[in-house]
Amino acid sequence: MSVRKIILGAAAALAVAYAVIPRHADLRAFDPAEMARLETAMWRDYYDKRYVALVRHLYTLVRTQFGFSPLQSLHVAFNAAEAARTFQPTRSRREADAALPALMAYFAPAAPVAFDVEAAARLELDWWQARREAAAPATMASPSHAWLR
Repeated sequence: MSVRKIILGAAAALAVAYAVIPRHADLRAFDPAEMARLETAMWRDYYDKRYVALVRHLYTLVRTQFGFSPLQSLHVAFNAAEAARTFQPTRSRREADAALPALMAYFAPAAPVAFDVEAAARLELDWWQARREAAAPATMASPSHAWLR
């Protein structure tokens, strides 16, 4: 076996290990200013239906602010974005339930301690729906709200 193959194999193994080895995520240790910046960007992405950008911002938030591994961050970001994309066009609580599987997948790796993932996902979905029902339709129609900018 050549030295080049050994080096490439070792580099590939390190890259895979870096991506998949779990980290000790801390949901309480984050930079509030950076969190606010990312949250604002994610709201813009959501209302503008820019789902690729939403995944990118979610990944950045989970990876840099909470310390999840790259693979876990990708998993969390895709599931959170999928839940948001599924929920966005719904018009009833029954329709909104379609977002529940993605929300459950989103919450699963985020648990630093054991908790009821399904109950947490249902509560989150209830919050999304309650917020939607409480907002006047005119305030939800345009993605260019001044408070989002």
